[in-house]
Amino acid sequence: MFQIDNEKFGVFLSSLRKEHQMTQQDLADKLFVSNKTVSKWERGASLPGVSLLLPLAEALDISVSELLRGERTPQANVETDGGISADAVPTETTDATTDTIDADIVLKTIQCRKKYWIWAFLICTGITTVEILALNAFGLAFEKMRGDILLLCGLSLLFTGWFCFFAKELLPGYYDDNKINYVSQGPVRIHMQGLAFNNGNWPYLCTAFKICLMASSILYPLICGICLAAGGIDLWESAKKISAVIIVLTMLAVIYGVGKKYE
Repeated sequence: MFQIDNEKFGVFLSSLRKEHQMTQQDLADKLFVSNKTVSKWERGASLPGVSLLLPLAEALDISVSELLRGERTPQANVETDGGISADAVPTETTDATTDTIDADIVLKTIQCRKKYWIWAFLICTGITTVEILALNAFGLAFEKMRGDILLLCGLSLLFTGWFCFFAKELLPGYYDDNKINYVSQGPVRIHMQGLAFNNGNWPYLCTAFKICLMASSILYPLICGICLAAGGIDLWESAKKISAVIIVLTMLAVIYGVGKKYE
């Protein structure tokens, strides 16, 4: 599998930007991101999100594949049977073909990644459902699970589904120019005090949210089952609140850690 070299990518990006006589701010304005984000890319500290690859390549007059490899593809100058060289092909046609290929690459990458997350969500939902049915089979009534297990797992799966199906990977440009600690998309609003959302950390945060939410929906019923097996319903009654608090606090710590790292 092709692996992107962050440092090579950053050096190549910097050289392309300078070739086009653009400052980091000029390039940032074209992409609706901050100059700090461009600086991170050029230093190899991070990579642009999938949704930014095509506009970035277009801004630098290069293909997405060349951009990701960190080098230009040598232009072939091979004569055809009719004696016409590859250089004789009209530039506009070649550029149009390249743009189409690049757009397809970005679109397929986004669709493929989204498909994997949807499958992960469906598998997680299946595991959680089996766990809840198993708890019921072992004597824990659904009525007893309504206020804790069903509530936490239901909310976790609900928000996981939103991130997998509806969350947008690219935030508006004003998020990169201002310190905004909330994201509002459709009916969902995420507000995290002390954490600024931008296009540098949002893709990583989406991934972190999905992993943490799926983990919580699987772990909470599992903890319940362990408690029931070890000490019965009394042990679970004394452990369910602290277990839920630990899961939520751990999830928040991971989210804040990821957000601050790429902020």
